Amino acid sequence: MPCDFTMQRALPRLLGLVLPACIVAAPAPAQDARGLSSPAISRCAGRVGLDTRQSDAAFGIIALDGRPWLKVEQTDAAVGSQPIATTVTGTGLQRRRNGTSVPFRFTCVLDAQGQALMVHIAHLMPRLGDALPPSIVVDGAATYREKTTLPRGVELQVQLLDVSKSADGEVLAEQAVRSGWHVPIPFSLRLPRVTSFEGRKIVVTARLVLAHRVMFLLREPQLLAGGELGKPLELELEKVE
Repeated sequence: MPCDFTMQRALPRLLGLVLPACIVAAPAPAQDARGLSSPAISRCAGRVGLDTRQSDAAFGIIALDGRPWLKVEQTDAAVGSQPIATTVTGTGLQRRRNGTSVPFRFTCVLDAQGQALMVHIAHLMPRLGDALPPSIVVDGAATYREKTTLPRGVELQVQLLDVSKSADGEVLAEQAVRSGWHVPIPFSLRLPRVTSFEGRKIVVTARLVLAHRVMFLLREPQLLAGGELGKPLELELEKVE
């Protein structure tokens, strides 16, 4: 749903915009039917991708972090005449076509139907001491064998799971990536620097999704040994027939 000018002016006053990312202490269940711990991540990523594509048809990479940097709150408010049901705040990363990356914080508002009305992005300024919290970063890229161009609106969903206690696993980190480039599609999973891996069994899962349809999938979760967490991951996804 397009946002009118009143909404664009009112959102900063309503939400304060530069809200800190929140580390959610409660264990997160693994994938829902959409492959992420909350469908709000994908809804907000789609809104960011749409807005960015409208201003730059050949945009690079926009990635929104999910757990543990995401905060989803029920909201009884309105922007202009539009009721707001949910406010989502978190962090993300923009990769430009010239190879540079810019981290940001975002605020996203959704209506009662779960549709993202608009997203505000505030780029960080590390030189002024404005930076993301200290973290362990697991970098990688996803690709597939088929020589085909991805349709507009495809999203890469990646999760880092601890499956030591259950097959479904606990989400340690996740990211939704919207790309204007061809594959491979890069991703960066961030965990708090204090994260301990002792006694844990760590795997990574990935899928390429269009709306609610999975197009490509990492058939089996890829097991990561402790020493592999600092090495770039290469994930080859298979087409889902």
